[in-house]
Amino acid sequence: MFTTIAAKDLRELLRDGRLLWSGALIVVLMLVALASGWNRQAQVNSERVVGQALDYEAWLRQGPRHPHDAAEQGMHVFKPEPPLAAFDPGVEPFVGSTVWLQAHRQSELKFRPAQDATGLQRFGELSPAWILQVLLPLLVIVVGFDAVSGERERGTLRQLLSIGVPARSLLLGKAAALASSVAILIVPPALAFSIFVAARMPNAERLDVVYRMAWLAAGYGFYLGFYIFLTLAVSALARSSRTALVLLLGFWVTATLIIPRTASEAANLFYPTPSRLEFTDHLSHDMAEAADEAWHNHFGVRTQWDASLPLSKWGAALKVDDEAGYGVLDVTFGRLWDTFESQQRLQQWVGLIAPVIALRDFSMGLSGTDFSQHRDFSSAAETQRRKIQDIVSQDLIDHADPLGNAHFTYKARPTLWAMVPQFKYELPRVSFALAHHWPALALLTMTWCAAALLAGYGISRPLMR
Repeated sequence: MFTTIAAKDLRELLRDGRLLWSGALIVVLMLVALASGWNRQAQVNSERVVGQALDYEAWLRQGPRHPHDAAEQGMHVFKPEPPLAAFDPGVEPFVGSTVWLQAHRQSELKFRPAQDATGLQRFGELSPAWILQVLLPLLVIVVGFDAVSGERERGTLRQLLSIGVPARSLLLGKAAALASSVAILIVPPALAFSIFVAARMPNAERLDVVYRMAWLAAGYGFYLGFYIFLTLAVSALARSSRTALVLLLGFWVTATLIIPRTASEAANLFYPTPSRLEFTDHLSHDMAEAADEAWHNHFGVRTQWDASLPLSKWGAALKVDDEAGYGVLDVTFGRLWDTFESQQRLQQWVGLIAPVIALRDFSMGLSGTDFSQHRDFSSAAETQRRKIQDIVSQDLIDHADPLGNAHFTYKARPTLWAMVPQFKYELPRVSFALAHHWPALALLTMTWCAAALLAGYGISRPLMR
């Protein structure tokens, strides 16, 4: 009975013009988004790889130079885009791609694509993930709002009940028909994209990408399953197809467009972030205090670069100054990043009533474009900056002028620059993403179960008015 109902409903959906035209539009948009996303990613990664190599080459070729001058110039490191960024760009357009590793101060990532975009980007960037999160649920609603109410209005539901069709078979059959109609549209391009991405990956990274895509399929499956069962539930409980359509569209607009923005603003109220000016002032103040204390403890002076300090000790002073700031930087940036993650966790719970929020969190995490991976890259870049500072300071200590009058005329040889290793950042594995985003998957599972229970209740009720 289940397969008969599913086959009959799927045949009717395929004959229906709603699925044909709206589904074709979604497929076209999906293909365009995949092609443009992959082309952009390939170009960006190529530019960043070349830029990284050229910047390190310039560091090695700077010739004889005072080490502190070299540290002040520093170097730039570039954030690689994950393989699945073409599917879900996540926060990448908003957090920047390049870090300047300068002396004495940790820098933020620069060159954010969102800075050059219009205000429309707040509503989302055209990507395969955005299409699946926003447009595909709308397609499910459009083609399935009358799945039960339409049969009741045509009188065919009475005939099904009169021959003893179980409510469970009726529900599962109609759900299978809706799921099959969606799968016909998205599975072929999804499989083609997955094979294309996996084939281009190195052997050491291919399995990790496959795992990521499998978990993404599970997350999106629960999300679309939620909308399928919700559509059937409302169609069964509503008095007419028109009422079901209005209720479902109202929920889609509220849960997909309104609640996510409201949740973002509410999270910022509960966990406010400082302005750039406040953050910079607070960081400068704390670093100055830490440096003054360190200078007093090591050299017996109250202010930095006191005239009583011999130039022969300036290399040691630079090292003390930097190490005093490391703890302040870790605490200050850690507090800021913890605030962002607290905002994210608070928004996650709103996923109980707006599953798209939980899905976005899970999708970004498994695609490697979430804030936790951005934080991991920022920490790796800061580790590289401290390596440069430690190497430079140690060289000044080793070549300290006992007379103190040749400190600023000392020139390090190019062998010193080669002691700084080239920056290489390895993307975190899928276990890293799951450790940070399993609550989002749990929320998606809970909403899917709740929708299935509601649909079961709606189908089980006496459907004849």
